[in-house]
Amino acid sequence: MKRKIAYRHRTVLFALLMSFCTALIVSGIIIYLHIEPRVNFLPYFLAQWFRAFFTAWPIVFAAILLIAPIVNSLLSLFVEDAPNK
Repeated sequence: MKRKIAYRHRTVLFALLMSFCTALIVSGIIIYLHIEPRVNFLPYFLAQWFRAFFTAWPIVFAAILLIAPIVNSLLSLFVEDAPNK
């Protein structure tokens, strides 16, 4: 059986994967909507997208690490606890 990563790393890994996906999608859509059509659209689009993504990813990662605990605390005020199995 393959060894799994320790549970204590779950929060950071969640933030890393979530921020990667979020920054990739949002930066791609925003760049697509705001660049001018040109002859070599795809290479230009990809260059701009990856530049925006690598700028956004660390910012989104830090934001998720900082905001997620606050959001979870707020949700605890309005959402029932998970039922025991």
